[in-house]
Amino acid sequence: MSFRVELAVLSEQKQFCRFGLTLHNLTDQAVNNWQLQFILDRFILADSFTHGEIEQVGSFCVVKPDTHVLEANQHYYCEFSINTAPLRFYTDGLKDALIVANNGETTHSVVLTPIALASPYRERTQIPSVNQATLAVIPKANKIECFDGEFRLTQSSQITLQSNIAQHAANWLQLELETLFDFTAQSIGHSDIVFRNNPTLDEAQYLLSVSGSGIRLEAGSHSGFVHASATLLQIIQRDEKQNLTVPYVRITDTPRFKYRGMMLDCARHFHSVDMVKRLINQLAHYKFNTFHWHLTDDEGWRLEIKALPQLTKVGAYRGKGTQLEPQFSHLADVYGGYYTQQEVKEVIAYAEQRGINVIPEIDIPGHCRAAIKSLPDLLQDPSDRSQYRSIQHYSDNVLSPALEGTYQFLDQVLTEVAELFPSPWVHIGADEVPSGVWLASPACQTLMEENNYQSPKELQGHLLRYAEKKLRSLGKRMVGWEEAQHGNKVSKDTVIYSWLSEEAALNCAKQGFDVILQPGQSTYLDMTQDYSPEEPGVDWAAVIPLENAYCYEPLAQVPDNDPIRKRILGIQCALWSEIVTNQNRMDYMIFPRLTAMAEACWTEKSERNWQDYLTRLKGHLALLDKQGINYRQPWK
Repeated sequence: MSFRVELAVLSEQKQFCRFGLTLHNLTDQAVNNWQLQFILDRFILADSFTHGEIEQVGSFCVVKPDTHVLEANQHYYCEFSINTAPLRFYTDGLKDALIVANNGETTHSVVLTPIALASPYRERTQIPSVNQATLAVIPKANKIECFDGEFRLTQSSQITLQSNIAQHAANWLQLELETLFDFTAQSIGHSDIVFRNNPTLDEAQYLLSVSGSGIRLEAGSHSGFVHASATLLQIIQRDEKQNLTVPYVRITDTPRFKYRGMMLDCARHFHSVDMVKRLINQLAHYKFNTFHWHLTDDEGWRLEIKALPQLTKVGAYRGKGTQLEPQFSHLADVYGGYYTQQEVKEVIAYAEQRGINVIPEIDIPGHCRAAIKSLPDLLQDPSDRSQYRSIQHYSDNVLSPALEGTYQFLDQVLTEVAELFPSPWVHIGADEVPSGVWLASPACQTLMEENNYQSPKELQGHLLRYAEKKLRSLGKRMVGWEEAQHGNKVSKDTVIYSWLSEEAALNCAKQGFDVILQPGQSTYLDMTQDYSPEEPGVDWAAVIPLENAYCYEPLAQVPDNDPIRKRILGIQCALWSEIVTNQNRMDYMIFPRLTAMAEACWTEKSERNWQDYLTRLKGHLALLDKQGINYRQPWK
């Protein structure tokens, strides 16, 4: 060990904490002309910093100490303050640290010790001990009838299609049988597994029956056949002779909500095509039908745009020698990646086979730092002197609605996105535009005067209305976070994704917007799963243990017969990836809470029960093990 940094909470109040940072030089050589870089996702008050100066861009912090030499076997100490709620988890501390010495010529890695928390949480939630359910179907089917007996699959079993729309579902079932059970249905033999068209069943509805004559999967839609296949995979069992058996059942099932989605952030950390496909396949197992792909943000632009190659050449990478500073991780390395349009097509085709629609998100007008740094001649307003700081601590991440280049950028990006993605919806973000933006831009002020706008929010609405019209001309419907309706400029055709609260969702619905529910307090999978300080995650919205995730009841205070419910199209959960750097961490944050959210999306309220879910989850864990999923152990 050569260098070590320690961070300790010295004092804390409701929205204010004081910290002490100690950097130890444990070598036998002095370090000259040095600086300390570290990653911290809270904003340090620069005037509170002692024994030097600090500069911060996003989560990237550079300490310029008041001493040029860090002697051998000595330490450097500083203090600073943050206007933040008290820290409770070790992942609230430093994410990475690096010493840059000899005026930038040499670097030294630094070992991080866990943050010394002033008042960490100490207790975990307790999951009740339960028996294991025989039929571990998740999400719970809305009608299951069980009968005595079981059907055995043999080496001569065959999958037979009596409906062309079942082709993709049958292919998927065959693939999963091979992957999970090392079982291959033969091309000849008994028609044991039959996909049969049933035009009386609605979209996504299915009927699964198992009897002595075989397994019948009935649906009137491609998605219905996928959902029937997912249920079948969950009820297959092995007997004492290791034969595959399926209990005699009759399952009639249909979703509670039409829209059942999950969002994955691939901008903060880049997730490979294989990781994305793996998640999409998991979503199919739990009858989700939408994958919301967050492709652009301040920290990275992840989608190839052929008309604007600089977006990925510059905006997809961050670190030393690039236009984007390190964020969240990887101080010593250049970090990044992006998806080619060919790779996107592969993901879309993969998802379509599993009954899942892929909605792209291109975030505007905020969260645009990667784009602005990539295309400064097009997107920077040199006369803008506005002072602002975004929630992620940037002062240069918002598009200008008064620049011609902004609209050229939108036209080219949205055109290619619309051509690439078959989805009828395109998500344009629209969230977290900071106060203070555009106030000292002569061009923006002129635009406000010309249109008699009274608030900068109307400038945001001005830009989003343009995007909405452009998307409509491309045959797409615009969707966005709830701030998309700020400024009152977009039409009620825009779909609102409500993330701040259910109250915000209701307010939008009452205005006439269709709404997707995604309240951070219940559906954000980047939130910690329990109260022990070693739990990874964040907690700005809430701590979300498994029980809280399961017990989320959409619009619980709204009567079932209230017409406002017709505006609620469905539910979505989300994984933001500031601290999700690898597959194991992704698995841990998602599972088993995804299974709980699946039930909120699919299963009727009258059929949902926490204890009953736990019995099925206990029986279901073996299937997660077969897939190699690094889930959080519920009963550990």
